[in-house]
Amino acid sequence: MDLPKVLVIGISAWRRDSTAHTLESIFSCWDPSRLALIYTRSDLPDSRVASRFFQISETEVIRSVWKPWLRVGGEVSNDPSVCRDAEREHKRYLKAHKRHSSLLTLCREWVWRLGHWKSPTLERFVSDFDPDIVFCPIYPVVYMGRLQRYVLRLAGKPSACYLADDNYSYLSCSGPLSYVHRFLLRRQVKALATTTRQMFVIVDKEKEETDRLFGTDSIILSKGIDFTHKPFVPKRAEIPLHFVYTGSLIIGRAETIAVLSDVINEINSESSATLAGMDVYSQDTPILPLLNRMNGGACSFRGSIGREEVLKVQREADVVVFAESLAGKSGNIARLSFSTKITDYLSNGKCVLAIGREDIAPIDYFRRNDSALIACTRAEIKDTVRHLVSNPDIVESYSRKAYDCAIMNHSKDIIDNRFMTAMKRIAE
Repeated sequence: MDLPKVLVIGISAWRRDSTAHTLESIFSCWDPSRLALIYTRSDLPDSRVASRFFQISETEVIRSVWKPWLRVGGEVSNDPSVCRDAEREHKRYLKAHKRHSSLLTLCREWVWRLGHWKSPTLERFVSDFDPDIVFCPIYPVVYMGRLQRYVLRLAGKPSACYLADDNYSYLSCSGPLSYVHRFLLRRQVKALATTTRQMFVIVDKEKEETDRLFGTDSIILSKGIDFTHKPFVPKRAEIPLHFVYTGSLIIGRAETIAVLSDVINEINSESSATLAGMDVYSQDTPILPLLNRMNGGACSFRGSIGREEVLKVQREADVVVFAESLAGKSGNIARLSFSTKITDYLSNGKCVLAIGREDIAPIDYFRRNDSALIACTRAEIKDTVRHLVSNPDIVESYSRKAYDCAIMNHSKDIIDNRFMTAMKRIAE
């Protein structure tokens, strides 16, 4: 049987220069002629993975609220350029992301409720492509659930859902508006999860919780890695150890990295020589007190760099850092997530220092697979760093463990076969 025709409904355009490429990576095994994407950003796609793209630009949706005669949505082609609307939209998202405002989130939902995105053009696109399966990643926004359910009604075909975060529990809510938004979101998530033909999730802990909540038998699906030309390269670490953090500093991560900076500098102050240092790379600039801590002693905040540079600094590091919040509600936002950064760290055979609460999915994953050095409190961070600088050979042994874990859990052949088998079964 040929691969089924799949219509994916997501937020981001698929672009080779994007940092959000989990879905595109998962579908890289697919026949592009049998794959289409409906998305809601202003960027134009730049991808060889799918053949057809339908854009419902959020910027156009906003304009249609007060100009209902505007035509919203249309089929677009691959284009490596980035349009002006996309640049403005990206800046708007960055500001909203940093503020993490429940009021802004609800205003956005209201815009989508009032906007005129249901169109004959969208109906024709769905009818013309005529998918066998509608693939619905579950996002933490209500409007996406409404869009996905609308397209499912148009297509009249079975769905597959992909849940890669905690987009259902109230654990991350803070303040009445946040609870209101989560209540509305839960209705969309439950409607999708209880009617889907197959639920996919990203990590073990999420599978256990999702299956218990919705009565599903979910399948674990993460980014696959091709190891054909990716052998393990041992790296002998020497003092001073070089720690590197690359990634977001929102939802409590900045505080965690500041704690690690303090610990490194404290350990250095106990010796006559520098034992360790850390470079922090992020597009998020932390508040001044935290920035000063990251920039003190042997630690430096380096700002934002491109993806190729990120991969280079990760390769050159002795220890790569995975960090989540150690306390507070913010730590629950990423409670069931599994960053593609983790897969990259493991597959590159890097020694990982994983910092976060004991109950979150990434820490649970690292512990189950013995694939990282784990610290869940400030005291454990200090003990772990001190142990590393006293025994740098540990770096090489945990690099090997990380690589073996990636081979076992993230080999592209295994992931692709699991995914294609499940999707063919859905189409039958």
